[in-house]
Amino acid sequence: MNWRIVSASVVGTAHQSLGAPCQDHCLAKTWCAPDGSQYLLALIADGAGSARFGKEGAELACQEGMRLIEERLPELGGASPSREDVVHWVTLLRADLARRALVAEVAIREFACTWLAAVVGPDFGMFAQVGDGGIVASRDGILEPVLWPDTGEYANETRFLTDESALGHLQCTVLDQASQEVALFSDGLQCMALVYESRTVHTPFFAPMFAVMHQAGADACVTLSVQLAAFLASARVNERTDDDKTLVLATLNRTP
Repeated sequence: MNWRIVSASVVGTAHQSLGAPCQDHCLAKTWCAPDGSQYLLALIADGAGSARFGKEGAELACQEGMRLIEERLPELGGASPSREDVVHWVTLLRADLARRALVAEVAIREFACTWLAAVVGPDFGMFAQVGDGGIVASRDGILEPVLWPDTGEYANETRFLTDESALGHLQCTVLDQASQEVALFSDGLQCMALVYESRTVHTPFFAPMFAVMHQAGADACVTLSVQLAAFLASARVNERTDDDKTLVLATLNRTP
């Protein structure tokens, strides 16, 4: 069995009009355990639009988050990371952001970003997030939200890694089975990926993309990532959202 991963981050039209860069960042990869088992590791961070260094905060949160996860997995011997592991990672990430802010001589809030993480092993799925954006995964062939966006008390409000209350708003869940399909997305795609009235997944958004991934060869992921970026930047999507958009898609295939 092997993971096929497709991902893209594209700037939203609101940032384009201001000449601002995309403040989303993502990292996703397959990690091979000593016994040959393959794990999916995926991270998304969305820099706050009001933060001077939101882009840099998002990049650090993904890069250091990936390093921490890869450092911990060999110690677990095939077991899932626990909530305590995630609390430790978030604590260290917040400390890293604080140090970066100290060097830049700004408040830590200037590096504010959300954070979403997925670690899926042969018989478990661990998902965590601080803030908005979302994670969905298949269980018994049905896509379901495993964590719901934390949008805060007011409209357009969310939580950030840099918040003093970040740990209090950390969401984390562990499933006792591996999902065949997993998707992580930033808040720019929430309106297309989720059905708020029923708190369910808008399956027609994901199904065609996962179908293409299942049919494509393992060497097609780079090409599919380019095509995904083009889709996220298309007029069809920009008519629905002017925010930066990030999407990570992963499917577990039994053939090479």
